[in-house]
Amino acid sequence: MFFAVFLVSMKSNWVIIADDFTGAGDSAVQFGSSGKRVRLILKPSGNGNRGRSLAAIVVDTDTRFLSPNAAYDRVAAATHELYAAGSRTFFKKIDSTLRGNPADEIAAVMDAASYRFAVVAPSAPRNQRTVVNGLCYVAGEPLANSSVARDPFTPVTEARVSKLMERRFPGAVHELPLELVRSGKEKLLAKINEQLALGTRLFVADAETMEDLRSVASLSSLDGLLFVGSSGLAEALAKKDDAVKPALPRFPQGRALFVIGSVTPTSAAQCDRLVRKAGAVEIVVLSAAVLANPAEEKRRLLSLIRAASKRHALLIRTSGSFTPGAADLSDKNAGVLISRFLGELTLEAARVRKIRFLFASGGDTAARIAAALGAESIDFISEILPGLPFGFFRSASLERRMYFVSKSGGFGDQDAMAKSLAMVSTVPVYSKEKKT
Repeated sequence: MFFAVFLVSMKSNWVIIADDFTGAGDSAVQFGSSGKRVRLILKPSGNGNRGRSLAAIVVDTDTRFLSPNAAYDRVAAATHELYAAGSRTFFKKIDSTLRGNPADEIAAVMDAASYRFAVVAPSAPRNQRTVVNGLCYVAGEPLANSSVARDPFTPVTEARVSKLMERRFPGAVHELPLELVRSGKEKLLAKINEQLALGTRLFVADAETMEDLRSVASLSSLDGLLFVGSSGLAEALAKKDDAVKPALPRFPQGRALFVIGSVTPTSAAQCDRLVRKAGAVEIVVLSAAVLANPAEEKRRLLSLIRAASKRHALLIRTSGSFTPGAADLSDKNAGVLISRFLGELTLEAARVRKIRFLFASGGDTAARIAAALGAESIDFISEILPGLPFGFFRSASLERRMYFVSKSGGFGDQDAMAKSLAMVSTVPVYSKEKKT
Protein backbone atom coordinates (compact mmCIF):
# COMPACT_ATOMS: atom_id res chain seq x y z
CA MET A 1 0.00 0.00 0.00
CA PHE A 2 1.09 3.59 0.33
CA PHE A 3 -0.09 5.37 3.44
CA ALA A 4 3.02 5.92 5.57
CA VAL A 5 3.74 9.32 4.03
CA PHE A 6 0.47 10.69 5.38
CA LEU A 7 0.99 9.78 9.01
CA VAL A 8 3.95 12.01 9.88
CA SER A 9 1.78 14.23 12.09
CA MET A 10 -1.35 12.10 12.36
CA LYS A 11 -0.38 9.71 15.15
CA SER A 12 -2.93 11.05 17.63
CA ASN A 13 -5.64 11.90 15.08
CA TRP A 14 -8.47 9.76 13.82
CA VAL A 15 -7.93 7.48 10.86
CA ILE A 16 -11.17 6.31 9.26
CA ILE A 17 -11.19 3.09 7.24
CA ALA A 18 -14.21 2.98 4.91
CA ASP A 19 -15.28 0.51 2.27
CA ASP A 20 -16.74 2.97 -0.22
CA PHE A 21 -16.44 6.58 -1.31
CA THR A 22 -19.65 8.17 -0.06
CA GLY A 23 -19.45 6.36 3.26
CA ALA A 24 -15.93 7.66 3.71
CA GLY A 25 -17.17 11.21 3.28
CA ASP A 26 -20.31 11.21 5.40
CA SER A 27 -18.53 9.73 8.43
CA ALA A 28 -15.22 11.55 8.03
CA VAL A 29 -16.76 15.01 7.91
CA GLN A 30 -18.04 14.48 11.46
CA PHE A 31 -14.46 14.68 12.77
CA GLY A 32 -13.81 18.10 11.28
CA SER A 33 -13.46 21.12 13.57
CA SER A 34 -12.88 24.85 13.22
CA GLY A 35 -9.55 25.40 11.52
CA LYS A 36 -9.05 21.71 10.72
CA ARG A 37 -10.37 19.76 7.77
CA VAL A 38 -10.77 16.08 7.10
CA ARG A 39 -8.96 14.72 4.07
CA LEU A 40 -9.99 11.78 1.93
CA ILE A 41 -6.88 10.33 0.29
CA LEU A 42 -7.36 9.38 -3.35
CA LYS A 43 -3.81 9.24 -4.70
CA PRO A 44 -0.69 8.19 -2.80
CA SER A 45 1.65 10.60 -4.56
CA GLY A 46 -0.39 13.77 -4.24
CA ASN A 47 1.65 16.85 -3.37
CA GLY A 48 -0.97 18.10 -0.92
CA ASN A 49 -1.41 14.87 1.02
CA ARG A 50 0.18 15.66 4.35
CA GLY A 51 -1.24 15.31 7.82
CA ARG A 52 -0.62 18.85 9.08
CA SER A 53 -3.70 20.91 10.04
CA LEU A 54 -5.99 17.92 9.56
CA ALA A 55 -8.45 16.60 12.12
CA ALA A 56 -8.51 13.18 10.46
CA ILE A 57 -7.59 11.29 7.33
CA VAL A 58 -9.86 8.89 5.54
CA VAL A 59 -8.96 5.84 3.50
CA ASP A 60 -11.47 4.35 1.08
CA THR A 61 -10.40 0.74 0.54
CA ASP A 62 -13.02 0.34 -2.22
CA THR A 63 -13.90 -3.12 -0.94
CA ARG A 64 -17.69 -3.14 -0.82
CA PHE A 65 -18.03 -5.25 -3.96
CA LEU A 66 -15.11 -7.63 -3.27
CA SER A 67 -15.40 -11.16 -1.95
CA PRO A 68 -15.16 -11.48 1.87
CA ASN A 69 -11.61 -12.85 1.80
CA ALA A 70 -10.38 -10.29 -0.72
CA ALA A 71 -11.92 -7.50 1.35
CA TYR A 72 -10.23 -8.81 4.49
CA ASP A 73 -6.83 -8.93 2.79
CA ARG A 74 -7.04 -5.41 1.35
CA VAL A 75 -8.29 -3.81 4.58
CA ALA A 76 -5.71 -5.67 6.66
CA ALA A 77 -2.89 -4.52 4.37
CA ALA A 78 -4.00 -0.88 4.50
CA THR A 79 -4.48 -0.93 8.27
CA HIS A 80 -1.15 -2.64 8.88
CA GLU A 81 0.72 0.05 6.96
CA LEU A 82 -1.08 2.84 8.78
CA TYR A 83 -0.39 1.14 12.12
CA ALA A 84 3.28 0.62 11.26
CA ALA A 85 3.52 4.33 10.41
CA GLY A 86 2.36 5.20 13.91
CA SER A 87 -1.40 5.62 13.77
CA ARG A 88 -3.24 4.25 16.80
CA THR A 89 -6.74 5.78 16.72
CA PHE A 90 -8.84 3.99 14.14
CA PHE A 91 -12.54 4.18 13.35
CA LYS A 92 -13.96 1.42 11.16
CA LYS A 93 -16.72 2.87 9.03
CA ILE A 94 -19.39 0.39 7.98
CA ASP A 95 -22.58 0.92 6.05
CA SER A 96 -25.59 1.77 8.23
CA THR A 97 -27.51 -0.94 6.37
CA LEU A 98 -24.65 -3.45 6.62
CA ARG A 99 -23.94 -3.78 2.90
CA GLY A 100 -20.60 -5.15 1.79
CA ASN A 101 -18.35 -7.21 4.06
CA PRO A 102 -18.62 -5.58 7.50
CA ALA A 103 -17.62 -8.59 9.63
CA ASP A 104 -14.56 -9.41 7.52
CA GLU A 105 -13.36 -5.81 7.44
CA ILE A 106 -13.83 -5.37 11.19
CA ALA A 107 -11.73 -8.50 11.73
CA ALA A 108 -9.07 -7.13 9.38
CA VAL A 109 -8.69 -3.86 11.30
CA MET A 110 -8.69 -5.66 14.65
CA ASP A 111 -6.02 -8.12 13.53
CA ALA A 112 -3.78 -5.58 11.80
CA ALA A 113 -3.94 -2.93 14.53
CA SER A 114 -3.96 -5.28 17.55
CA TYR A 115 -7.42 -4.43 18.86
CA ARG A 116 -8.68 -6.74 21.60
CA PHE A 117 -12.42 -6.18 20.98
CA ALA A 118 -14.86 -3.96 19.10
CA VAL A 119 -18.16 -2.21 19.74
CA VAL A 120 -20.38 -2.14 16.65
CA ALA A 121 -23.11 0.52 16.43
CA PRO A 122 -24.34 0.97 12.83
CA SER A 123 -27.17 3.38 13.75
CA ALA A 124 -27.45 6.76 12.06
CA PRO A 125 -30.56 8.27 13.70
CA ARG A 126 -30.50 11.49 11.66
CA ASN A 127 -30.87 9.32 8.57
CA GLN A 128 -33.51 7.02 10.10
CA ARG A 129 -31.16 4.07 10.55
CA THR A 130 -31.46 2.44 13.98
CA VAL A 131 -30.72 -0.80 15.83
CA VAL A 132 -33.29 -2.02 18.36
CA ASN A 133 -33.37 -5.47 20.00
CA GLY A 134 -30.37 -6.34 17.84
CA LEU A 135 -32.26 -5.70 14.59
CA CYS A 136 -31.33 -3.05 12.03
CA TYR A 137 -34.17 -0.78 10.90
CA VAL A 138 -34.49 1.62 7.96
CA ALA A 139 -37.13 4.31 8.57
CA GLY A 140 -38.80 2.01 11.10
CA GLU A 141 -38.83 -1.00 8.78
CA PRO A 142 -36.70 -4.11 9.46
CA LEU A 143 -33.73 -4.19 7.12
CA ALA A 144 -34.76 -7.50 5.55
CA ASN A 145 -38.09 -5.94 4.47
CA SER A 146 -36.61 -2.73 3.11
CA SER A 147 -35.32 -1.79 -0.33
CA VAL A 148 -31.82 -2.72 0.87
CA ALA A 149 -32.82 -6.38 0.65
CA ARG A 150 -33.47 -5.80 -3.06
CA ASP A 151 -30.28 -3.88 -3.80
CA PRO A 152 -29.08 -5.14 -7.23
CA PHE A 153 -25.41 -5.16 -6.17
CA THR A 154 -25.16 -5.74 -2.39
CA PRO A 155 -28.49 -7.01 -1.03
CA VAL A 156 -28.78 -7.58 2.72
CA THR A 157 -31.54 -9.99 3.73
CA GLU A 158 -30.63 -10.48 7.41
CA ALA A 159 -31.73 -7.79 9.88
CA ARG A 160 -30.02 -9.17 13.00
CA VAL A 161 -26.63 -7.51 13.18
CA SER A 162 -25.04 -10.15 15.43
CA LYS A 163 -25.96 -12.91 13.01
CA LEU A 164 -24.05 -11.14 10.22
CA MET A 165 -21.06 -10.80 12.55
CA GLU A 166 -21.07 -14.43 13.71
CA ARG A 167 -19.58 -15.64 10.43
CA ARG A 168 -16.21 -14.09 11.30
CA PHE A 169 -16.64 -14.15 15.09
CA PRO A 170 -18.41 -17.45 15.86
CA GLY A 171 -19.50 -17.65 19.48
CA ALA A 172 -17.81 -14.33 20.30
CA VAL A 173 -20.61 -11.79 19.64
CA HIS A 174 -22.75 -10.26 22.39
CA GLU A 175 -25.69 -7.86 22.03
CA LEU A 176 -25.99 -4.72 24.20
CA PRO A 177 -29.75 -4.02 24.46
CA LEU A 178 -31.21 -0.53 24.56
CA GLU A 179 -32.02 -0.63 28.27
CA LEU A 180 -28.38 -1.42 29.05
CA VAL A 181 -27.08 1.31 26.72
CA ARG A 182 -29.31 3.76 28.57
CA SER A 183 -28.50 2.47 32.06
CA GLY A 184 -25.32 4.50 32.45
CA LYS A 185 -21.63 4.09 31.80
CA GLU A 186 -20.86 2.02 34.90
CA LYS A 187 -23.37 -0.74 34.13
CA LEU A 188 -22.34 -0.76 30.49
CA LEU A 189 -18.67 -1.12 31.44
CA ALA A 190 -19.47 -3.88 33.93
CA LYS A 191 -21.33 -5.93 31.31
CA ILE A 192 -18.55 -5.50 28.75
CA ASN A 193 -15.85 -6.54 31.20
CA GLU A 194 -17.93 -9.54 32.26
CA GLN A 195 -18.34 -10.67 28.65
CA LEU A 196 -14.69 -10.03 27.79
CA ALA A 197 -13.74 -12.50 30.52
CA LEU A 198 -15.97 -15.05 28.77
CA GLY A 199 -14.24 -14.57 25.42
CA THR A 200 -16.51 -12.03 23.69
CA ARG A 201 -14.74 -10.01 21.00
CA LEU A 202 -17.60 -8.12 19.37
CA PHE A 203 -20.39 -6.15 21.04
CA VAL A 204 -23.40 -5.05 18.97
CA ALA A 205 -25.02 -1.99 20.53
CA ASP A 206 -28.63 -0.93 20.18
CA ALA A 207 -29.11 2.78 19.47
CA GLU A 208 -32.24 4.73 18.58
CA THR A 209 -31.05 8.28 19.23
CA MET A 210 -27.88 10.34 19.16
CA GLU A 211 -27.92 10.26 22.95
CA ASP A 212 -27.73 6.44 22.78
CA LEU A 213 -24.70 6.74 20.51
CA ARG A 214 -23.08 9.23 22.87
CA SER A 215 -23.49 6.62 25.60
CA VAL A 216 -21.64 4.12 23.40
CA ALA A 217 -18.96 6.72 22.67
CA SER A 218 -18.40 7.20 26.41
CA LEU A 219 -16.56 3.87 26.38
CA SER A 220 -13.58 5.47 24.65
CA SER A 221 -11.37 5.11 27.75
CA LEU A 222 -11.43 1.30 27.43
CA ASP A 223 -8.06 -0.10 26.39
CA GLY A 224 -7.97 -2.14 23.21
CA LEU A 225 -11.40 -1.02 21.94
CA LEU A 226 -12.15 -0.44 18.24
CA PHE A 227 -15.24 1.65 17.48
CA VAL A 228 -17.23 0.48 14.46
CA GLY A 229 -20.18 2.33 12.99
CA SER A 230 -21.56 4.78 10.48
CA SER A 231 -21.96 8.56 10.49
CA GLY A 232 -24.01 8.51 13.71
CA LEU A 233 -21.29 6.98 15.88
CA ALA A 234 -18.67 9.12 14.13
CA GLU A 235 -20.62 12.22 15.15
CA ALA A 236 -20.91 10.98 18.74
CA LEU A 237 -17.17 10.29 18.96
CA ALA A 238 -16.04 13.50 17.31
CA LYS A 239 -17.25 15.82 20.09
CA LYS A 240 -17.44 18.70 17.64
CA ASP A 241 -17.18 22.25 18.88
CA ASP A 242 -19.93 24.80 18.41
CA ALA A 243 -18.07 26.87 15.87
CA VAL A 244 -20.12 28.53 13.15
CA LYS A 245 -20.15 26.52 9.95
CA PRO A 246 -18.13 28.06 7.13
CA ALA A 247 -20.08 30.04 4.57
CA LEU A 248 -20.72 28.10 1.36
CA PRO A 249 -19.51 29.51 -1.97
CA ARG A 250 -22.24 30.37 -4.43
CA PHE A 251 -22.45 29.90 -8.19
CA PRO A 252 -24.85 30.51 -11.06
CA GLN A 253 -27.19 27.54 -11.35
CA GLY A 254 -25.77 26.68 -14.75
CA ARG A 255 -22.40 25.93 -13.12
CA ALA A 256 -23.95 23.16 -10.99
CA LEU A 257 -23.96 19.52 -12.11
CA PHE A 258 -25.74 16.59 -10.44
CA VAL A 259 -24.61 13.09 -11.46
CA ILE A 260 -26.72 10.29 -10.01
CA GLY A 261 -25.54 6.73 -10.47
CA SER A 262 -27.70 5.35 -7.67
CA VAL A 263 -30.84 3.51 -8.78
CA THR A 264 -32.60 3.47 -5.40
CA PRO A 265 -36.21 4.71 -5.10
CA THR A 266 -34.92 7.47 -2.80
CA SER A 267 -32.56 8.79 -5.47
CA ALA A 268 -35.30 8.60 -8.10
CA ALA A 269 -37.61 10.72 -5.94
CA GLN A 270 -34.84 13.24 -5.27
CA CYS A 271 -34.09 13.55 -9.00
CA ASP A 272 -37.76 14.14 -9.71
CA ARG A 273 -37.92 16.95 -7.13
CA LEU A 274 -34.74 18.56 -8.49
CA VAL A 275 -36.34 18.76 -11.93
CA ARG A 276 -39.87 19.66 -10.86
CA LYS A 277 -39.09 22.02 -8.00
CA ALA A 278 -35.70 23.48 -8.91
CA GLY A 279 -35.98 23.49 -12.70
CA ALA A 280 -32.88 21.38 -13.40
CA VAL A 281 -32.40 20.11 -16.95
CA GLU A 282 -32.53 16.31 -16.90
CA ILE A 283 -30.48 14.06 -19.19
CA VAL A 284 -30.93 10.29 -18.85
CA VAL A 285 -28.09 7.86 -19.52
CA LEU A 286 -29.47 4.67 -21.05
CA SER A 287 -27.69 1.91 -19.15
CA ALA A 288 -28.32 -0.73 -21.79
CA ALA A 289 -26.84 1.58 -24.46
CA VAL A 290 -23.73 2.15 -22.34
CA LEU A 291 -23.13 -1.59 -22.19
CA ALA A 292 -23.90 -2.18 -25.86
CA ASN A 293 -22.17 0.80 -27.52
CA PRO A 294 -20.61 3.28 -25.06
CA ALA A 295 -19.03 5.49 -27.74
CA GLU A 296 -22.34 6.06 -29.49
CA GLU A 297 -24.16 6.69 -26.19
CA LYS A 298 -21.51 9.24 -25.19
CA ARG A 299 -21.92 11.07 -28.51
CA ARG A 300 -25.70 11.21 -28.00
CA LEU A 301 -25.39 12.51 -24.45
CA LEU A 302 -22.76 15.13 -25.25
CA SER A 303 -25.00 16.47 -27.99
CA LEU A 304 -27.80 16.88 -25.44
CA ILE A 305 -25.43 18.46 -22.89
CA ARG A 306 -24.19 21.05 -25.38
CA ALA A 307 -27.76 21.93 -26.34
CA ALA A 308 -29.05 22.19 -22.76
CA SER A 309 -29.82 25.59 -21.24
CA LYS A 310 -26.87 26.97 -19.31
CA ARG A 311 -29.15 29.02 -17.10
CA HIS A 312 -30.24 25.99 -15.10
CA ALA A 313 -28.48 23.21 -13.23
CA LEU A 314 -27.84 20.01 -15.15
CA LEU A 315 -28.92 16.59 -13.88
CA ILE A 316 -27.38 13.46 -15.39
CA ARG A 317 -28.84 10.21 -14.13
CA THR A 318 -28.91 6.58 -15.18
CA SER A 319 -32.03 4.89 -16.48
CA GLY A 320 -31.76 2.29 -13.72
CA SER A 321 -32.53 -0.59 -16.06
CA PHE A 322 -30.18 -2.70 -18.12
CA THR A 323 -29.88 -6.27 -19.33
CA PRO A 324 -26.59 -7.71 -18.06
CA GLY A 325 -27.22 -11.06 -19.69
CA ALA A 326 -27.14 -9.52 -23.15
CA ALA A 327 -23.60 -8.33 -22.53
CA ASP A 328 -22.60 -11.45 -20.59
CA LEU A 329 -22.04 -9.36 -17.46
CA SER A 330 -23.12 -9.74 -13.86
CA ASP A 331 -25.02 -6.85 -12.28
CA LYS A 332 -21.88 -5.83 -10.35
CA ASN A 333 -19.70 -5.72 -13.44
CA ALA A 334 -22.33 -3.80 -15.34
CA GLY A 335 -22.54 -1.32 -12.48
CA VAL A 336 -18.77 -0.78 -12.54
CA LEU A 337 -18.77 -0.14 -16.29
CA ILE A 338 -21.64 2.33 -16.01
CA SER A 339 -19.91 4.16 -13.12
CA ARG A 340 -16.74 4.52 -15.18
CA PHE A 341 -18.77 5.81 -18.10
CA LEU A 342 -20.40 8.39 -15.81
CA GLY A 343 -16.98 9.50 -14.63
CA GLU A 344 -15.78 10.10 -18.20
CA LEU A 345 -19.04 11.81 -19.15
CA THR A 346 -18.85 14.08 -16.10
CA LEU A 347 -15.42 15.30 -17.13
CA GLU A 348 -16.70 16.23 -20.60
CA ALA A 349 -19.82 17.89 -19.18
CA ALA A 350 -17.74 19.87 -16.67
CA ARG A 351 -15.57 21.18 -19.51
CA VAL A 352 -18.50 22.13 -21.73
CA ARG A 353 -20.43 23.91 -18.98
CA LYS A 354 -17.51 25.21 -16.86
CA ILE A 355 -18.90 23.43 -13.82
CA ARG A 356 -17.83 24.60 -10.36
CA PHE A 357 -20.26 22.68 -8.10
CA LEU A 358 -20.60 18.94 -8.46
CA PHE A 359 -23.09 16.70 -6.61
CA ALA A 360 -22.48 12.95 -7.00
CA SER A 361 -24.69 10.16 -5.66
CA GLY A 362 -23.80 6.48 -5.54
CA GLY A 363 -20.50 5.42 -3.97
CA ASP A 364 -18.87 3.90 -7.02
CA THR A 365 -20.13 6.72 -9.23
CA ALA A 366 -18.68 9.41 -6.96
CA ALA A 367 -15.33 7.60 -6.83
CA ARG A 368 -15.10 7.26 -10.63
CA ILE A 369 -16.01 10.92 -11.08
CA ALA A 370 -13.29 12.07 -8.70
CA ALA A 371 -10.78 9.87 -10.50
CA ALA A 372 -11.82 11.14 -13.94
CA LEU A 373 -11.44 14.74 -12.80
CA GLY A 374 -7.93 14.05 -11.53
CA ALA A 375 -8.56 14.63 -7.81
CA GLU A 376 -5.63 13.64 -5.57
CA SER A 377 -7.56 14.21 -2.36
CA ILE A 378 -10.78 15.81 -1.16
CA ASP A 379 -10.95 18.15 1.83
CA PHE A 380 -14.32 17.93 3.59
CA ILE A 381 -15.22 21.01 5.60
CA SER A 382 -18.88 20.65 6.63
CA GLU A 383 -22.20 18.96 5.94
CA ILE A 384 -24.41 20.81 3.50
CA LEU A 385 -27.27 18.68 4.88
CA PRO A 386 -27.22 15.70 7.29
CA GLY A 387 -25.34 12.88 5.60
CA LEU A 388 -24.18 15.07 2.68
CA PRO A 389 -20.52 16.07 3.17
CA PHE A 390 -19.39 19.25 1.42
CA GLY A 391 -15.80 19.84 0.37
CA PHE A 392 -13.48 20.71 -2.45
CA PHE A 393 -10.60 19.38 -4.50
CA ARG A 394 -8.22 20.58 -7.14
CA SER A 395 -9.09 19.04 -10.50
CA ALA A 396 -5.89 18.29 -12.41
CA SER A 397 -7.97 17.57 -15.51
CA LEU A 398 -9.81 20.91 -15.43
CA GLU A 399 -7.07 22.92 -13.72
CA ARG A 400 -9.41 24.53 -11.21
CA ARG A 401 -10.95 24.02 -7.79
CA MET A 402 -14.18 22.02 -7.76
CA TYR A 403 -16.69 22.13 -4.93
CA PHE A 404 -18.14 18.75 -4.22
CA VAL A 405 -20.98 16.99 -2.40
CA SER A 406 -21.35 13.22 -2.23
CA LYS A 407 -24.38 11.24 -1.13
CA SER A 408 -25.12 7.59 -0.61
CA GLY A 409 -28.07 6.60 -2.77
CA GLY A 410 -30.42 5.28 -0.13
CA PHE A 411 -31.09 8.19 2.22
CA GLY A 412 -32.04 11.83 2.48
CA ASP A 413 -35.43 13.50 2.13
CA GLN A 414 -37.01 14.07 -1.26
CA ASP A 415 -35.78 17.66 -1.45
CA ALA A 416 -32.13 16.87 -0.58
CA MET A 417 -30.82 17.72 -4.05
CA ALA A 418 -33.07 20.74 -4.53
CA LYS A 419 -32.08 22.10 -1.10
CA SER A 420 -28.40 21.57 -1.88
CA LEU A 421 -28.74 23.55 -5.10
CA ALA A 422 -30.51 26.36 -3.24
CA MET A 423 -27.69 26.54 -0.70
CA VAL A 424 -24.97 27.10 -3.32
CA SER A 425 -26.93 29.01 -5.94
CA THR A 426 -26.66 32.75 -6.52
CA VAL A 427 -30.37 32.91 -7.38
CA PRO A 428 -33.34 31.22 -5.66
CA VAL A 429 -34.51 27.89 -7.00
CA TYR A 430 -38.09 27.74 -8.15
CA SER A 431 -40.53 27.78 -5.24
CA LYS A 432 -43.23 26.01 -7.21
CA GLU A 433 -43.11 22.76 -9.11
CA LYS A 434 -43.01 23.05 -12.86
CA LYS A 435 -46.30 22.21 -14.53
CA THR A 436 -46.40 18.94 -16.38
